[in-house]
Amino acid sequence: MPTPKLSITTLLGALGVIPFAVATYLSWADYDFWGVSAYKLFSTYSAIILSFLGGALWGQLIHDESRQSVKYLLISSNVIALVAWLALLLGTPTLAIALLLLGYISIFWVEARSLKLILSPNSTYLNMRLVITSIVCVLHIFMLYPHY
Repeated sequence: MPTPKLSITTLLGALGVIPFAVATYLSWADYDFWGVSAYKLFSTYSAIILSFLGGALWGQLIHDESRQSVKYLLISSNVIALVAWLALLLGTPTLAIALLLLGYISIFWVEARSLKLILSPNSTYLNMRLVITSIVCVLHIFMLYPHY
């Protein structure tokens, strides 16, 4: 029996979790990375990935912007990316990571809602996104939990 092939989106999604895990480990081990705090590594990477997900959602929906629901989803993806940027500007690591966590929850909800219009509810892509988003959210929670 042939083994199932790993899609490029699944592979890239899984690899994308590694920097979150490394920064979380560095934070819990109380290490810096070349003089940069683990919180800064985590939050900047998180904001970049959250913005990327917003842009990817934009790309999926732009072809059908005539529908009112799609307009709201496009606006939502932009708002989430702007919140990620704002989180970095706050200068309060805990608040930034909390806002980014809410951003991941929000972008998944927006993406799942929009992709239900395009894909089947049992889509392997949505299932993969749920798993990866859940892992990323748990890592955000670990970053928020005091570990003295």
